[in-house]
Order: sequence, then structure tokens, then C-alpha cells
Amino acid sequence: MPKKVDHKLRREAFMAAAYRMIKKRGISGATFRAVAKEAGYTTGALVHYVDSMDKLLVEASEFSAREVRADMEKAENLPDKLEALRQVLYLALPSDEDKRGNWNFFLGFWERSALSADVRHLTHLRYVEWLKRTARLIRNARNAGDLPKDVDIKKASRACVALIDGIATQTLRSGSPLTPKAQRELIDAWIALWLKPLRKFGAKRATARRGKGDGAAHAAHS
Repeated sequence: MPKKVDHKLRREAFMAAAYRMIKKRGISGATFRAVAKEAGYTTGALVHYVDSMDKLLVEASEFSAREVRADMEKAENLPDKLEALRQVLYLALPSDEDKRGNWNFFLGFWERSALSADVRHLTHLRYVEWLKRTARLIRNARNAGDLPKDVDIKKASRACVALIDGIATQTLRSGSPLTPKAQRELIDAWIALWLKPLRKFGAKRATARRGKGDGAAHAAHS
């Protein structure tokens, strides 16, 4: 009898292999032949699941998003919502080999999106998801009393995403990479200068005195 094939597991193996190859070699190095070899199968077996490079990239991106998303959701659920914001932004930085690989993967998508409507659509969805996440993190910190009530959440979310894109581009493409420490310092500086938190990281939230309208919580940040 022919061996029964678990198509879901095989597809996952191909997507994981494509993800690893793109992280290591970039999109140009992730040929059908190379991905199939990395997964331990023939090129013909891979073509059975995806019939174009763009479809392979899209599916590999879905695989990578699950991995990154799980870590961010864990950090987002921290009880300290100001620290949750900080830690999720740290996770988005190209601060170690694995995260630099993820950024190389995403930068390859930027390049490919100019030629492929499918890749461009997925890139758009990723940005929508990321903007929603950063907006939610900022809103959670504000609702917890850690940020001023008048913070412009939409504008802050856009600025935050632009900052992280800039850090990644400088680190990976400028020839003058930022150290992991410098990357995190930029995030902390942005939070302090743009969002103006009402307390320091790790400090307990100040309780406003009854009858005082001068915002006692502001003193916790000074």
C-alpha cells in the first residue's frame, strides 16, 4: 500500500524551510530547488503545494507571522501596560540574529511587493495588524493611567511604526548598524518624549489625592 501523506505537516515543512532560507539568504536565495532541499523533499513535491514564488512567499509569511505574533501577544498581556508597550516594541527590533533574519524576510517583501499584487496585499495586511497592535498597546497604557488622556493614539501609533522601520533600515542597510542597546534606548526615548508617560518604567502608579486637580500622577515621572 502507498504511504499515507499528511499534507498539512508537509506543507508546514515547506513553509518552515522557505522561512529559514529567506531569513538566511534573502528572497533571491530562496529558489524552489533550495527550499525543497532544505525541507528534505524534491522540487516536484514542493510544486504540488505552491506553484509560484509569490505564493510560496505569502505562505511562508503566514508561517513567520504566527511565530512573531505569539511572542508579542505574550508581552502585550503583561499586567503593567506601560511595560507591555515597551516590551512589544523591543520584540520588533532587529536586536539579535533571529530578529534580523525576520527583518531581512520583511524587507524582501517590500522589494517584492512592487512587482506582485499578492505580496503587496499581504504587506498591507501586516502593516494594518501592526498599527492596530501598537495603537492598542498605547490605548491600554493610557486607560491604565500611565499616559496622558489627551495622547493622540493614531498619530502615536504611526510614529512608533515609522521609528521601528527606520531603526531596522539603518541597522540592516545603512552600513552603520545600531547596537541592540542603542535600539532599545531609542525606543525608551521615543516613549518618554512622544507619549510623556506619567511614571517611570517599573515605578508604581501614583494615586491622585482627592480634591487635587493638579494631576499628582505627573510627579511620578519627574
